Amino acid sequence: MRTIADYHVHSTYSRRNHGKSTIEEIVQRAVEIGLEEIAVTDHGPSHYFYGIKMEKIKESKEKIIQMRKKYPQIKILMGVEANILDYKGNTDISDEVLKYCDIILCGYHIGTVFSSLDDVWKFTIMNKIGRKSKKVFENMREKNTEAVINAMNKYKINILTHPGDKIPLNTELIAKTAEKTGTILEINNSHSHLNAEEIKIASKYDVKFVINSDAHIKDNIGRYENGLKEAMDAKLDLSRIINLR
Repeated sequence: MRTIADYHVHSTYSRRNHGKSTIEEIVQRAVEIGLEEIAVTDHGPSHYFYGIKMEKIKESKEKIIQMRKKYPQIKILMGVEANILDYKGNTDISDEVLKYCDIILCGYHIGTVFSSLDDVWKFTIMNKIGRKSKKVFENMREKNTEAVINAMNKYKINILTHPGDKIPLNTELIAKTAEKTGTILEINNSHSHLNAEEIKIASKYDVKFVINSDAHIKDNIGRYENGLKEAMDAKLDLSRIINLR
């Protein structure tokens, strides 16, 4: 069993040196370890600290087109890891971003420029309070889940990244929505979500999974061991993981 694709990799097109490897270094590493497909997916432009600048998206796509000619043995995708901006489910997946992308990932991230002060308060402060108050936790889990579901229904999101990381979500409702929208659920090798318990819940629905590295440096591209362990602990049918063979 090995991974044949990695759809979650950050490059030097990220702000503030978030990704440490160039697109060519990413592609070279992917070829070296025998991947058949690689996606470069920097944070969307609304991430204050790490998001790709709008004016760099076209440049990034042009670089990927060059790499496709230079490395025809591997399929290279341009994408973004979009940010959820508010509880209505709006994201930074604009038409201008979409026209350059082959794949859209999306998730919740600390450091996003949220739509309003109310969204800042709920996403950052109330979720922290929820760690110490069961009542607040349950209330925020419901609101967070609604925000993610709204995003899944509004946009064609190919992969929902690390669901449950940083903010609590109702995995069952997320999986139920993913079944309807065709969204693939990520088992993130660098974070603890989806974890085995969440995979068990999600697997009750007709959804697919993907193990992504979330690599920020080329040496971590294609890493899947942690994610595979969670999937196996959950007794998931591994044929449901789209990038394992």
